[in-house]
Parts: sequence; structure tokens; C-alpha cells
Amino acid sequence: MLATAVNALAIVFGGALGVFFKRLIREDLRAAVLKAVGVVVLLLGIIGTVNSAFYLVRYDLLLIISIALGTLIGAAARLDVQLKRFGAYLERKINKGAFSEGFITASLVFCIGAMAIVGSINAALGDPSIIYLKAAIDGITALALASSLGAGVMLAAVPVLLYQGALTGLGLAFGNFMSAGLIDAFGLVGYAIVAVIGLDFILPEKIKAENMLPALLLVIILYLVGLR
Repeated sequence: MLATAVNALAIVFGGALGVFFKRLIREDLRAAVLKAVGVVVLLLGIIGTVNSAFYLVRYDLLLIISIALGTLIGAAARLDVQLKRFGAYLERKINKGAFSEGFITASLVFCIGAMAIVGSINAALGDPSIIYLKAAIDGITALALASSLGAGVMLAAVPVLLYQGALTGLGLAFGNFMSAGLIDAFGLVGYAIVAVIGLDFILPEKIKAENMLPALLLVIILYLVGLR
């Protein structure tokens, strides 16, 4: 659990630095930084997918069905609207403006991906090195995001703490409870969503990556019932 706590603290620290620097940057420069961050997030998603190129071939049907059906479910449930309402609720409670986009975007970026899953399980088995590496990456990413999106990025430490903490707890209780194939399939879908998040920073017409979130649950279900 210590490694996950360090990861969460790195996000808070990086986000706090980003908020500080945001005050020193003009609005037009913040817009340019936001697009630059979008390019970096897009590249992270693409690199994660390319690193899983073998699994893209192996799980192509699983990827297509999970993303298509998951997006349909998310759009029908208007997940993007519901998450923005939750963010607006947090804004009112914390009394900070422009909060929801930073919180939602950062939470998706930090929680999705194979590093969070594999690192948390490995930490439970005695090797926290992946989570410590992720903490360094997340801290730098939080700085960049918060310099454009504000203080909401720091609160993303909470879902990271809960999500990775839960995975570590399951690892402590059941050992390496997820097969390598399931982790690869989940990571492939997750990195595809991360790439879309990057596009949402760059493109004027939003794709609404939040509506794709049900794909992360669907890929687990479809994998377990034997779809490959």
C-alpha cells in the first residue's frame, strides 16, 4: 500500500506545482500548453497500443466489440454528462472553479493502463518498482495537466489511491489473481481510450472519452466468457 500512497502524493505534489505555474502563464499560452499536453497523452496511448501490437492482432475482435458496445452504453447513459455533474458538485463543495475537467481527465489518465494493474499486483507480491516508476510519470503528468486544467487534477489522487489500493488488497488476498492475457486485453482497450483522451485535448469537436468507460468492464466480461 505504501507504493500506491507515494503515487497519490506524487500526483498531489505535481498538481500543486502545476497550479502554481498556471498563475504565471497567460491564457493564450495555457491553451497552447493544453494542446501540447494533448499530444503527449495521445502519444502515451499510441505507444501503449504499439507496445501491445501482438495483442492488437490477437484481440482485435475483443477490442472492436468492447469499444463499440461500451461507447454505445456510455452514450446512452450520458456518462459524460453525469461525470460533469459530479465534477460540478465537487466544485461547489470545494469552492474551486474549472474543476471537473481536470479531475475527470486526470483520473482517466492515471487509472487506465497496464502499469496500474500490474504494478499494484506486483506491489502486493513484494515488488513495488513499477508503481514507483508510475508515481514519477504521474507526478510529471499532473504538473503538465494542472498547469492547464487547474486544481481538479490533484483530486485525481483519490481514485488512484482507491483503485490501486483495491488491486493491491486483492493481490495480497489472492496472489496474482489476473491472468496475463486478461491484463493485456484490458491494457489494450485502456490505452485506446487514453489515445482518445489526447485527441479530445486537440480536436475542437470532442469525442467524449468518458462515454467509452463501459468498454473497460465489457472487455473483462467478454474475455472471461471466452471471446478472443
